[in-house]
Amino acid sequence: MTRTPRLFRTAGPPATLWRGAAIVTLLALGSLPAAALSAGSSKAPKLRSKAPCSTPQTLPTSVAGTPGAFAIVASTGHVGCIALLVTGATAPSVTVSETNAATEPGVPLATLPTSSGSAALTTGITWRCDRLIRTFTATETLAEGNVQAVSASVATPSCSDRLRVTAPTNRLHRGYPVTVSLADRWGLGGIRVMGCLGSDRRHCAAVTLRSGGTEVPLRLRLRDAGRVLLTRSDAYQAIRFRLNVHDTRPVLLATGDSEMQVLDDDLASDLSGSNGVKVIGEARQSTAISSPFVFNWPEHAGGQVAGDHPDIVAMFLGGNDGFSLSGVACCSEAWSREYAIRVAGMMRVYLQHGAAAVYWCLIPTQSREPFVRVVRAVNDGIILAAARFRHNVHVFDLRPLFSPGGRYIDSLYYGGRTITVHEADGFHLSASSDVIVAHLFIDQLRRDGLIA
Repeated sequence: MTRTPRLFRTAGPPATLWRGAAIVTLLALGSLPAAALSAGSSKAPKLRSKAPCSTPQTLPTSVAGTPGAFAIVASTGHVGCIALLVTGATAPSVTVSETNAATEPGVPLATLPTSSGSAALTTGITWRCDRLIRTFTATETLAEGNVQAVSASVATPSCSDRLRVTAPTNRLHRGYPVTVSLADRWGLGGIRVMGCLGSDRRHCAAVTLRSGGTEVPLRLRLRDAGRVLLTRSDAYQAIRFRLNVHDTRPVLLATGDSEMQVLDDDLASDLSGSNGVKVIGEARQSTAISSPFVFNWPEHAGGQVAGDHPDIVAMFLGGNDGFSLSGVACCSEAWSREYAIRVAGMMRVYLQHGAAAVYWCLIPTQSREPFVRVVRAVNDGIILAAARFRHNVHVFDLRPLFSPGGRYIDSLYYGGRTITVHEADGFHLSASSDVIVAHLFIDQLRRDGLIA
C-alpha cells in the first residue's frame, strides 16, 4: 500500500553521546541485610517484605539424633536464607540466638513458643559474605529453673559467585553507552555496587541491587576504541569481560512493511547529526512473513545482517499477514505459534549472537475485519517469540496509546493537540502518529542505555 505524505514532523534534538574511560571496575560497597546482623548487634535483621527470607521457609519435620532429645537444626534449603527448627523442648518457649567469636553468649534472634515440643524460626536469617559458618543456639528454662542449651552449625556458600553480571560481549561503539546488568544470585538485594571508569573517581556510578534477583542496569560511558577490558570486582570475586569497541557510529536498521515508511525517515531525522546514529530505512510494501512466495522475510533478514551489521533493529511488520502456515489457517492460537517460530528465527538472526538489540512493534487495532483478527494473531505470535529470549529482544507495544483497551480510535489528544491516528484506510498509522512513535522509540532507546 502507498503511504500518504506526512502531515507534520517535529524533529527532536540529536542524541547527546556519553563519553568515559575504557577500563571499568565495579565495587560492591556492602550488603544491607548483612549490616543489620553486624557483630555485637542485639537486633534481628530488618528485611523488606519482598525479600526472600521474609517468606517462611520449608523445614525438615524432625531432627536426626536421639528421639525426644532437645536439639536444633539449621536448614539452608532456600537460596540466601537459613531456617531453624527446635525439637524436644519441654518449656513453653525457647530462645534462639547466633553465636560467634565476637559475641557471647550470642545475638538474640527470637523467643519462640513451643508446640508439642517443637518451635521453628523460618524467616529473617540471611546468608552473609563475612561469615560462612553460622552457629545457632536454642535455650530453654526448665520448670525447676535449670537452663539447658543446644547448638548447631551450618555452612553457607561464599560470595565468590554471588553477583551475576551480564555485559555486552560483542559490538560497542566509542562515545556511546555500555549497559551492564547486575543481579544478586541469592535474591536478597541491598548490595550497593559502584562502577568506576578507570581510576578516576570523578567518573563513577552506583546502583543498589534489588531483592528477588531482579536485574539492575548500570550504565557506563566508553571513550576509547579497541579491545576494552570490563572488570567487576570486590573483596570476594572478580569478573572480567573483553569488549570490542568500534570507532564508528552505531547502525539502526528500521525495517518492515509499509508501516515502517515515514517512520524510518522520522527516526533518521531525530537521530541525525555528526555524532548521531546511522539509520538505514528499508520498508518493503505489501510483504508478510506468512507469504514467502511473494517475499521471504526470514531469508532476507540474513541478507540484511550480512550487509548492514545493525546494532539496533526496529521492526514494524505484520499487517499484511494472514496466509496459512504449515497447513494451519489464520488466525487461531496454533497459527500464532507457527508465526512465533518464524519471528523467533528472525529475531535470532538480527541479534547476531548478542551484538545487537531488537525491537519488534506490536500493531494497534485497525478499523475493520479481517484485519483486526489477523493483527491480533500476529501480535500474539510476536509476544510468544520474544518470550524465548532473555536479553536484547524487546516488544515495543503501541497498542495502549493508539488502540486503548483494544479499540480502534480515529483521533488522539497528545502533546497539546488533537491528531488523526490513522490514515484514511483505517490501516496505516498517520504521519502524525509516526512522529509520536519515533519520539517514544528514541526515549525507549535512552532508557535501555543504547543512546544518551
